[in-house]
Amino acid sequence: MDRRAALESHVRSMPPERVADLLATFSEGVVRYPRATPETVLYLLPLLVYRRRAFERLTLAHHQMIYAAVGLAEDRNDLLAVHGEYEVVRVPGGRVVLNRGELGPVDHEELLAKVDAERPGLARVRAEETIAELVDLVLLWPDGQGGYHLLDDARYQFGLPQDPPSVEAGLGELDLPGIRRMALALGMDPTRERRTLTDDIERVLTSPERVRSLVRGAQPDIVHLILGHAFLGTEVDFFDQDGDGGAYRGRLFDFPVDGTGDPDLDWMIERGLLMPVDALSRRLVVPREVALAIRRSHPWPFSPAPQPVVGVPVDRMMSGGGADVAEGARRALTGLAGADTRLLAAVAERPPRLRKDGQLMKRERRRLTKAAGGEEDLARIWVEAGAVLGFLTAEDSRVVLSEQAVAWQDTDTEVRLASLAEAWAGTEDTALWWPAPESPPASRDREQAGQARVRWGLACALNDLPWGTSTGVAGERLLAERSEGRDLRTGARWLVAAATWYQPSTETEPDTEGRVLRALREAELLGLVFGGVTTEFGRALSARCRQAWDVWARGASGTVPAVRSTLGLAPSGDEREEGVGVVGPEEARHRELCEVARRLFGEEWA
Repeated sequence: MDRRAALESHVRSMPPERVADLLATFSEGVVRYPRATPETVLYLLPLLVYRRRAFERLTLAHHQMIYAAVGLAEDRNDLLAVHGEYEVVRVPGGRVVLNRGELGPVDHEELLAKVDAERPGLARVRAEETIAELVDLVLLWPDGQGGYHLLDDARYQFGLPQDPPSVEAGLGELDLPGIRRMALALGMDPTRERRTLTDDIERVLTSPERVRSLVRGAQPDIVHLILGHAFLGTEVDFFDQDGDGGAYRGRLFDFPVDGTGDPDLDWMIERGLLMPVDALSRRLVVPREVALAIRRSHPWPFSPAPQPVVGVPVDRMMSGGGADVAEGARRALTGLAGADTRLLAAVAERPPRLRKDGQLMKRERRRLTKAAGGEEDLARIWVEAGAVLGFLTAEDSRVVLSEQAVAWQDTDTEVRLASLAEAWAGTEDTALWWPAPESPPASRDREQAGQARVRWGLACALNDLPWGTSTGVAGERLLAERSEGRDLRTGARWLVAAATWYQPSTETEPDTEGRVLRALREAELLGLVFGGVTTEFGRALSARCRQAWDVWARGASGTVPAVRSTLGLAPSGDEREEGVGVVGPEEARHRELCEVARRLFGEEWA
C-alpha cells in the first residue's frame, strides 16, 4: 500500500482520543488547529522534527529499534541516498533541507532479525512490544503487507549523516606511502605500482568475507569502535603529530610515518577500515563496501530493558525492614501535606515576586523554603508542580493563586499528594523555581526535540528495583559526596543507567549524573523512595509513568490508593473512575485536542 494511503488508514483506525494524543506530540505552533485539515495532520505526522513530545517518550529500546529499521532500509539501498522530494524545514538556529525520499518499507521479520530477535523467546516478545509502541505513536505504520513504513525524515534523524565514499574513492585520496603501508598490513607486496596495489586492496575490501575476517582478527576495543563507525557513520577527525592540526599539505592524504599516536586508529587506517572523505578536510570514515559488510554480518544492538540491579536486602539496610520503609514514606507524605497547606497560605498572604528573567526572587525563595519546613527542594517542587497543575499562575510579575486554587484546596488530601508527585514526574528538572516558557525543539545529531525528562526516567526506573531490595544509597548523601569529588556508588550508577535507558537523550545533556541524583533526593521528599527502597507509592507512580503514552487526569485511580495505604487511611468507599481527578492545563489542552480530532476525523471515520 502507498505510504500516504497506509498512514491515513492507520490514523483513521484510531479513536479520537488516540488521535488527540498524537496531536499533542506536535511542538507548539506547528499546527494551527482552527484552520487545520486532515491533510495537514497527515502531512506533518511523518516528520519527527515537528514532534518534540513524541521524541521525549522514546526509551533506549525504541531508539535502537528505529535505528535498526533505518539501517535495514539503508543496507537495502547499499547506503546510497534515495532521492525524492526536497523540503526546507525550519529548526532552531536556522533551516535544514530534508530529502523526503522513501527509505522503507521494512519487513517485520527482517526487522526482528536485524536486532537478533527473530527466534521465539523473550527477546522476540520484547522486540514486538517495542515495535507495537512505535506503531501506536506513528513513528512506524503498517504497509498492509507485513511491513512498516518509516518517517519522512527517518534518515535525517536516525540514519547516516552522509553517503560514505566507496573504497575506490577513498584509495584515490591516499598518497603512495599510505597505499604501500596499507598493502603491507594486508599481506601484499608493497613494492609494486600504485594502480596494481589499489586494485588488489580494492578486491580485498570489497569482499565481505575478507572484511569480516579482518574484523574478527581485531582486538575487542577496536571491534567496538569499528562497529560504531560502521553503524552510525561517525567520522574521525585526523590530527597530525607535528602539531599543525592536520593542515592540508598537498593534494593527497598523507599518513604520518610514526602513526597518529593512537594504536587503535592506526590499525584501522592501515587495513582500510577507515579512509579519508577527502584530503582537504582530513576526516576519516568507514568506506561504503566495508560498512555494508560489517552491518550485514552483525545485529544492531537492542536492549529491551534496563540492566539488572545488584541490590542490598532491605533487612540489612534497616532493622525494621519493610516496616521502616512504610514509616519513612508516611512521614514524607505527612510532611508534604503540611507543606502544601502552609505554602498555599504563604502565597495567598503575600504573592511571591518574579525577577525580570521570570524566576522567583531570592528572598521569596527563602520565605517559601521556611514555609516548607526548611526543605528548599520541597518548596521548589511545589511551586513547579503548582504551575503545571494550574493552581498557581503569574500575574503582574507575581506568582498568585489561580481560580483553580479553590478547587485544589477542596480536593481530598490523598488526591493532592498524588497529583503533586505525578506533576513532578512530568516536568523538566530545571530547578528554576518557576517553569520557563517552553523552549523550541532542538534537532539533528541525535539531540532532537528538546530536553529529556530526568525525573520521568527515574520514576519509570523505580519499578525495576525488586521488592525487598535497596540500592543502598540516599540522595542527600550522594549529592554531598559528589560535591566532594567522590566516585558514584554502585547503586547510584545503576540509577543513572536506568534513568538514561528510559530517557536516552539525557546522555547528551550536561551534568546527567548530578541531575539524576537531585531527582532521587526529590523523590525521597515526595515519599517515593526511602533508604534506597521504592515505596508502595513509588511503585504506583512508576506504573503510571510507564503508561504515559496517553494523557491522564492527575490524581486519578492508581496512585491515590497507594497514598491512602501509605497514610494508613481506610480504602475509599466510592471507586474513583478513570480520568476523575485534578485537571491541569495539559489535561484541559488534551480535551480541546479531542474536540479537534472529532471535528477533523469524527463521524466520517466511522
